[in-house]
Amino acid sequence: MSRVIIGIAVLLAAAFASFSCSRNGSAPEREGMVYIPPGEFIMGSDASDVEGLGKEFGLRKGRFYEDESPKRRVFIKGFYIDRYEVTNARYKEFVDKAPHRPPVTWTNGTYPEGTGDHPVTNVSWFDARAYCEWAGKRLPTEAEWEKAARGPNGNIYPWGDDFDIKKANFSSPGPVAVGSYPTDRSPYGVYDMAGNVMEWVEDWYEPYPGNTSKNKDFGRKYKVLRGDASGEGGHYMLNSISARGSNRSYYMPWAAGYDGGFRCAADSQ
Repeated sequence: MSRVIIGIAVLLAAAFASFSCSRNGSAPEREGMVYIPPGEFIMGSDASDVEGLGKEFGLRKGRFYEDESPKRRVFIKGFYIDRYEVTNARYKEFVDKAPHRPPVTWTNGTYPEGTGDHPVTNVSWFDARAYCEWAGKRLPTEAEWEKAARGPNGNIYPWGDDFDIKKANFSSPGPVAVGSYPTDRSPYGVYDMAGNVMEWVEDWYEPYPGNTSKNKDFGRKYKVLRGDASGEGGHYMLNSISARGSNRSYYMPWAAGYDGGFRCAADSQ
């Protein structure tokens, strides 16, 4: 009888601990991931491209910022997100064990020497999603990615509201090892969300509720990428725009590029 009572007490204690974690916005640790607590955050932007920079730089969607409105407060439940972008070394495990086709830039099924800790690139949205599912995770939504990058107070950049080209990997000819820029760190402790590579998320490129801009690319044609890529902007002004947590890029889901990677997310149990 005493063993039964002890067993019941252990179960009750575990249930109470789980309930307490949920109430306090915390959760059990998950290797390589950061827990983002439930709650509201500032999503989107009310900025306006009054100077017509989008047209000047040949932006496909016309004007900067228009697809980011309206700026609003959004509530999402707690979730986990990878602390770093998925690296070549981790993706190699997937290629070997799934098995899955390697990026076309790899030679004999492996990444270039010395780049194991660099973010994997040249992966399509389908590749990224397949990896996350293989790892028991999923791609983050746009809202999850943006909250993880901006924090609860809606930072413009992961580190704050002032752009500094030295705080993230904007100027290198390509990606560098994940976490190489300690200053490219969000309020929640997630790295490389401003620079290094753009990252696939789950969503289609569609207008936000209440957005009235006329964008021919809206619809279920393109998938969204978030973040900026090293050397991609090539211009201080472009980097300062693309590195913002609210910035939206997009690409065909079956295509892959040298500047695109991803990280995974997971539900909170």
